[in-house]
Amino acid sequence: MKRVTSFAIALLIMLSTAIFGQASDKPYASAFTSAAADSVQFDVDIKDSIAMDTTLFHSVIYRDPSTTSWNKTDMNELYTACSLYTFSATVEYSTSTDSLEWYFSSEGDSVIATQSPKNVGDVFPVPAYLQADLGEDPVGDVDGGGSHLDIVHAYASYSDQKLYVRIDNAGGGFPTSSGFDFYLYSVGIVDPDVEDSIAFSFIYVNVPFVMSPGLYRFDPVDSSLTNIGSVSTDISGNSLSMSCNISDLTSQPEWSDWPPPSGYIILAPITSTQNLSSELVTNDWGKIAAFIPESQMTDYSVNSAPVLSGAGASDDGNGAILAQVTFTDPDNNTAVWRHAYIDNTLHDMTACEKDYLNGTLFEATVEVDSTGWYDYYYEFSDGVEIVTTDIDSVYVEVPTYVPGDADGSGAVDIDDVVYLIQYIFSGGPAPDPLESGDADCSGLIDIDDVVYLIQYIFNSGPPPC
Repeated sequence: MKRVTSFAIALLIMLSTAIFGQASDKPYASAFTSAAADSVQFDVDIKDSIAMDTTLFHSVIYRDPSTTSWNKTDMNELYTACSLYTFSATVEYSTSTDSLEWYFSSEGDSVIATQSPKNVGDVFPVPAYLQADLGEDPVGDVDGGGSHLDIVHAYASYSDQKLYVRIDNAGGGFPTSSGFDFYLYSVGIVDPDVEDSIAFSFIYVNVPFVMSPGLYRFDPVDSSLTNIGSVSTDISGNSLSMSCNISDLTSQPEWSDWPPPSGYIILAPITSTQNLSSELVTNDWGKIAAFIPESQMTDYSVNSAPVLSGAGASDDGNGAILAQVTFTDPDNNTAVWRHAYIDNTLHDMTACEKDYLNGTLFEATVEVDSTGWYDYYYEFSDGVEIVTTDIDSVYVEVPTYVPGDADGSGAVDIDDVVYLIQYIFSGGPAPDPLESGDADCSGLIDIDDVVYLIQYIFNSGPPPC
């Protein structure tokens, strides 16, 4: 049932920040494209709080700036490093301007996170190609109202001065009343960086002497609505467009900045009915959106080759090579190839937080089979230019024992606990090699190693290191 006050829904919008992770988390940590040849690779780093939601589908939306037509391509997970999931898509490159405008969108059944084109010229109503899609809503799910209260789609855009929204309904235009029923068409707005339980809203309504279209502030403590600014409105068929001054939001003490430090605001379209003899009820609401007022523009008319620095490799002490190299690209292009060659075998490398303009550290851990010298070098590409390092070599010593296997049986079990106790307290034989008894890697063999093994064997503790 949707028969709850629309102001209760406004409070739910506040709580919806949990859907997008902590308020301080920008949904997209970083975004890059490759240099352009016959194709372009798009990469985006998504926080684990969003990426782990398997109901979300991630897309890149791009266009030649000389046209009004956008293309959309699904993105797939490329790799995971630290708490970032890198998603990627490769598309054919063909523009008449050597440029691409692009942005990302992540959509689920009830929520969406999206960047947006910018309405640079402050055109109103905003042309369709300058609006970000905030998602569809099912036709016919309206509760207690006609088709005019049935939200089927929502959109948003922005400029330096204005925030724009649009609601599409299932038909019937946007009447504001019928008899003693008054209809409200609204889009809730929340700043995720403000802890106060305050929501704002575009509202299109006409209750004589009581309420008219405007930008409103809602305080859930006393359920008060305060008009804080005017809105421009335009109705075309079954589309209602509204715009407000961003300054009317930022002038409020409960608003942080524009854009907020988290990089996004929360928007949600809502329709409601007010009857003079009963409470306000909600008829329909659309998807909750994390709206990110930004898109990216890339100029492909020139390209500089990337640079590799700090190339090195080391023995990690556990029979593996830790390979490291820093990739720097003067155009801030992504690394399409990120290869470590160990004895001519290719291994993909990964990076955590990325800043290609100032250099990003890539790493790979490669297990080896035997003690000895291993040749290595690195090969990277920005999509056009390929750069490599000189061949070097690293010596790796592969342990010939099982850590924690103090008695040399080939398995870690209770016998090893008894063996260590006899060695430590009763002058029993030493582990061979001695390092096999150092279960906690402290550099010493003592009672702590006995406790460590007991925790591992009986209480699912960490394995001997």
